[in-house]
Amino acid sequence: MQVEKVLPTVFVVDDEESVRHSLKWLLGSIALDVKMYESPEAFLDADISCAYGCLILDVRMQSLSGLQLQEALCERGFNLPIIFLSAYGDAQMGAQAIKKGAIDFLQKPYRNQDLLDAVNAALTESKETLGKQSERHKYRDCLESLSLREKETFDLVVEGNSSKEIARILGISPKTVEAHRGRLMSKLGVRSSGELIQLSMLTNSHCVDCKWACRPSR
Repeated sequence: MQVEKVLPTVFVVDDEESVRHSLKWLLGSIALDVKMYESPEAFLDADISCAYGCLILDVRMQSLSGLQLQEALCERGFNLPIIFLSAYGDAQMGAQAIKKGAIDFLQKPYRNQDLLDAVNAALTESKETLGKQSERHKYRDCLESLSLREKETFDLVVEGNSSKEIARILGISPKTVEAHRGRLMSKLGVRSSGELIQLSMLTNSHCVDCKWACRPSR
């Protein structure tokens, strides 16, 4: 995936029509694609699947609050950065939103430049996340190309075992371990055990179906 070719989308959820249209005009002025929703339920029903963008949420709405929507989205694994807008100076509410992962909490009426700065920061974060996801997918494909013995060797290397220890565990010679190690490093495009460990850290925390790369710690 070429991240630079993916265009971002800004989603706006606010039950005030005037606010929605004001935001659409402001964000459209910098050529951003904007999708508007009049309620949290409408946004949830749309079942948004977007890898690059951000979400602007009003805090207080008639049905679900912005914080309740944030919680529901977290349960769904929705990972776009969230910017909250509030007409009330509630520091505790803002702290709660930030603690749960919101990137910013702005007071209405907001300065246009403050909102644009927050959106640009959110989109930068989203793009970086998308790039990391693309990198993880690339390395996971490489990991899947390893033979079973190379996968076993990979696991034991990142656990900190020496070639002699790996040979003993697998019941093979150290020379054979070095051969497996050399082939797997070549396939993965790394040059040291340190890079192998970094690769393992990159893929391991988000790996859900690759059992051999997600073994529990001993």
